[in-house]
Amino acid sequence: MMKAIFVTGTGTGVGKTVVGGALCSYLSLKKGLKVGVMKPVETGWDPKNSDAMTLKVLSGSEDPIEEIVPYRFDLPVAPLVAARSEKKDIDLGVLDEVYKKLLSRHDLVIVESAGGILVPIKEGFFFLDLVKRWNVPVLVVSENRLGTINHTLLTCHYLILKNVPVLGVILNNKEEELDISAQSNASVLEEFLPVPFLGSFPYLGKVKIWDLREKLAEFFESSIRHKLLPL
Repeated sequence: MMKAIFVTGTGTGVGKTVVGGALCSYLSLKKGLKVGVMKPVETGWDPKNSDAMTLKVLSGSEDPIEEIVPYRFDLPVAPLVAARSEKKDIDLGVLDEVYKKLLSRHDLVIVESAGGILVPIKEGFFFLDLVKRWNVPVLVVSENRLGTINHTLLTCHYLILKNVPVLGVILNNKEEELDISAQSNASVLEEFLPVPFLGSFPYLGKVKIWDLREKLAEFFESSIRHKLLPL
């Protein structure tokens, strides 16, 4: 069984935390696993409304937030830029230590990137390099909108080119009304993706997902081809 899954996106704001949180809810509530979560770096940090805290709540993790998200920066920009703005350096050794600690405590750890796979963490080091450093398979989340076919195929082909195992793609619906592009994206992706298309995650509306742990688990179980994930 895998010990970790790395959730990345085709860009920023595509729904990684919603889908990753739903996966955490499903694994903990439906599969009975002890799930750990990690957001190595979070920018635009707001302790009352953060991706890391959302993952903590939805996974049921009891780990301190300082371990779940070791590096927190105020500016909502790439980690490299945010760290430079505060004259700090992101220490990969610190990330390694926290990651290993979380692995030792949990059946499975869900790690979420900040933005896409080629967002820089520090000079010459991207989230792609972190994935390869930790040798963890990737789950790709893409937003169901115009342009997602190109972004999703590019992301998946690049990961494969770099010999990174890709578990599959989940398409996230952020709008209630689907335009002509959004209506056809799933079928086109399923036709052309070099990795499994795992399904479309439903539109949730303007809700605080912290309160939807059970419902998110049910959504994941019913909407996503979870049996294709080697869990």
